[in-house]
Amino acid sequence: MGKITDIKQQKKNLNRLSVDVDDSFAFGISAQLVFEKNLKISQEISKKEIEDLIFQDQTERLLNKSLRFLSFRPRSEKELRDHLLRKGRLKEVKSDGEKEQYEKSIEMVVNKLKKIKQLDDQEFTRWWVEQRNKFKPSGKNLLRAELLSKGINKETVNDVIESNSEDQIQIALLAARKKMKLYTKLPALEIKTKLNQFLARRGFDWGTIKKVVDSLVNKE
Repeated sequence: MGKITDIKQQKKNLNRLSVDVDDSFAFGISAQLVFEKNLKISQEISKKEIEDLIFQDQTERLLNKSLRFLSFRPRSEKELRDHLLRKGRLKEVKSDGEKEQYEKSIEMVVNKLKKIKQLDDQEFTRWWVEQRNKFKPSGKNLLRAELLSKGINKETVNDVIESNSEDQIQIALLAARKKMKLYTKLPALEIKTKLNQFLARRGFDWGTIKKVVDSLVNKE
């Protein structure tokens, strides 16, 4: 058991405080948590209580980082976990105990965000498909590859793509027409080749590509 001998504001972050125990720095903590736990100078504090405070503070900071990360656009659970692991520089953590605590904090943050509907892989998948259809028309093959790389399970990917993606011909036509503006001075055969390659990269199947390219180039 030790005794809190000083609680002072940190210079680089005014919202955080440094806590000294027995005249030596023991840990940093948010001002909010100091208030919530009613920490005071001369208060006795155990090693277990210190560990719990550090864990709560770490979880609070990860939650704040997560909310900032989610404020830019929706994220998949895998994207968020990867972000927190990078931010925490987990590879640099030498102690197995520290690593375990950090991973436990991430689990708590993920569960809380799910509970308050800020993290939902199915909703994220719907959003991703809608954004692609609107701003970067893409075929089902590319959509599947992108979503799987973001950690979405196959069942969710297939269900959302099949129920939300528009007619593939129309999507491919939209993408191809935008690209055609760059090829106006090229021979028909070269236009076909470039459109074939472009639509293939966008994830459309060859049957769709052939119908779209033939219809556009022949019209020209």
